[in-house]
Amino acid sequence: MKTSSKERTLQWITNQHKKGNISFSHKLQRPIGQWNPRMKSLLIHSLLSGIPVNPIYIVDENGTLYTLDGSQRTSTCISYINNEFSLSKDTPNITIQIKEDGETVSKEYEIAGKKFKKLDEEVQSTLLACSLEFCTLSDYTDDEVKEMFRRQNAGKPLSGKLLRIVHESDAVSDAVYSLATHPFMGKLITPTQRKNGTDRDLIIQALMLICTNNENEFTSFRNKDIDVFVMDYADKSLEKVSVLLDALDSFDESFEEIKIPVTSIPMLLYCGYRVKKDKKSFSKLVEIVDEFLNGYDSNEEYKQYVQSGTSAQENVRGRLDYWKGLMKAI
Repeated sequence: MKTSSKERTLQWITNQHKKGNISFSHKLQRPIGQWNPRMKSLLIHSLLSGIPVNPIYIVDENGTLYTLDGSQRTSTCISYINNEFSLSKDTPNITIQIKEDGETVSKEYEIAGKKFKKLDEEVQSTLLACSLEFCTLSDYTDDEVKEMFRRQNAGKPLSGKLLRIVHESDAVSDAVYSLATHPFMGKLITPTQRKNGTDRDLIIQALMLICTNNENEFTSFRNKDIDVFVMDYADKSLEKVSVLLDALDSFDESFEEIKIPVTSIPMLLYCGYRVKKDKKSFSKLVEIVDEFLNGYDSNEEYKQYVQSGTSAQENVRGRLDYWKGLMKAI
């Protein structure tokens, strides 16, 4: 692996993002939007105050720069310059050097509570000229990139869901990414669940159910058991992906909106896969899903499996067997 570093101004970064030359969708990077307003404000204040900011690690793939580490920092700068948020009201004032009557003087500016467009012109110009260090990786293998990602985040509070990706093969990562970003998944989960990696885990859990048979039992959704599936078996599930994708397409066409408990989403996806695989009536499955959701609150038989320990094998198996029972009507 080789690296090269170059300072990039926020003006340049914002322009390149507008042109579509910077992307935050690399499969190894967690989604943007993780930071709260105070964290965002401190970054902008740090840049204006000259406080060092960690480098941004990127890869250049066919002319597009993908962030591997630093998506939150980079996207925060872009969104602030695009007037998408205001700085926290407790953000300290900053002091910058300006020219006044031919002399360089220090002047204090208030930035608390302000969007970029409300900053003094001198502060705007200073911020646009601030830079982030872009460290570009080249001559790398995918395993080296994963290892770099793991080490960069070793001391950060990433969830097991988001770190699980380092155990995946490239083919599995690509497949999970394509399924997790499907439009129907956007109808099933909340923005917060997408940020914390729940969408990826739901896809993996659905694949675990699909791969469960007389020889293999993948009905425990405990973290360690998901990790074992990802490391030891997930590649064998790749042949199932196209059918599952077809099911997601049909679900998306069938539901304008849908509210289903997250604990039942893997079972829903499993049923969609089975109906497509067995060439049965998808419209009948949609009717069954509607009936299930309409009667969910009073469904004591099913709710015994979602009261506690929902990731335990007995409860996952209970939910799966219940859905299999519903599918007998198709």
